[in-house]
Amino acid sequence: MYRIIAALFLLVASVATSSAQPALFPSVWQNQQGSLLKVLATDSGGNFRGVFISYGPPCPGAVFDAAGALRGPLIGFQTWKAWSPDCRATTVWRGRMINPTTVVVKWVMTYGGRKVRGVDTFRRI
Repeated sequence: MYRIIAALFLLVASVATSSAQPALFPSVWQNQQGSLLKVLATDSGGNFRGVFISYGPPCPGAVFDAAGALRGPLIGFQTWKAWSPDCRATTVWRGRMINPTTVVVKWVMTYGGRKVRGVDTFRRI
């Protein structure tokens, strides 16, 4: 009986461990333009928050707030900078974690009343 309880406990512990999302916290990700996504906090549900430092147009060097979620291999996050009059841009990113060090996402940025679309690859650094 004790063996069955011990085996059940180990099974539950391994499932809980495998469902955690340690791949994101803490971490820094860089895309091909050199922009950085810094994940500063996560929760047990796969949600995360941090900052995005843009090194691409239209606002090189601008720091944006970031928040999103990782659900299995799928990732989605949003970056925004509404608290500053310069470079008010909002970008929504959706994609897939290819492996623990690579994320490929499509994005839509709203800036100055227009929308720009693209694709990025982020690598963990």
